[in-house]
Amino acid sequence: MMKVIFAVLGLGLCWQAAAADYKLYAAAGVKLPVQHIAQRYAQAGTDRVLLDFDTAGAAQDKFQKDPEASFLITTEERLRAAQAAGQLGPGQMYLLADTVAGIASSRQPKPAIATEEDLRQALLAARSIAFSDPARGATVGKHFAALIRSLGLEEQVLAKATLARDGVHTMQLVQSGAVELGITQLSEVVQADASTLVGPFPGRWDLYTRYALWVRHGDQAAVARFLQDLRSQEGLQSFRSQGLRPVPGQ
Repeated sequence: MMKVIFAVLGLGLCWQAAAADYKLYAAAGVKLPVQHIAQRYAQAGTDRVLLDFDTAGAAQDKFQKDPEASFLITTEERLRAAQAAGQLGPGQMYLLADTVAGIASSRQPKPAIATEEDLRQALLAARSIAFSDPARGATVGKHFAALIRSLGLEEQVLAKATLARDGVHTMQLVQSGAVELGITQLSEVVQADASTLVGPFPGRWDLYTRYALWVRHGDQAAVARFLQDLRSQEGLQSFRSQGLRPVPGQ
């Protein structure tokens, strides 16, 4: 009997030793869905994915300085440039999801913005609008400024606009009812108050930043399982639920 007990204990120690941690550095824009997927992954087995979120550039820098890291999530543009420059070493890139710019509304019913003319009428009808200050380098703010100039609405919109510090401030203004329409990333809308979501800009005004995954140790079974979880239907739904748009066909 004693021998059996020792054998079982020894087997248990082997199982524990077999568990592994895999490092993932990622842009903060994908934080919530990736946290959710990593938590599910850990619950399904003994391996874990250790998460480190930062700006897209800082996450890439940390990954490149850490030869033990298995995963990097940053923008597709950054990954392609780093790959071309030979900065990533052997690995594989997978497209994941886009952060998409669009509109939130504090009023009901929500305005229609399916077409450019719908968007024009929604902007004219709104009594107040907030968007991130382009002078602060806001990507969505710069895009929206170009949009209203192109539509010939710059004077009318700016006369009733509030320049917000960032997307978080924009959503605070929407949630408080201080403005009718807020222009920001849809992921920020969903995370602040999904009930205010109107949708993305239509047609040629669609603005997105595409995130991609770099896998360094794809030959390891545990790494392959996490990659499968990220790209599964349940994983893609985690991105959708946070206002990101999965890349078609990935």
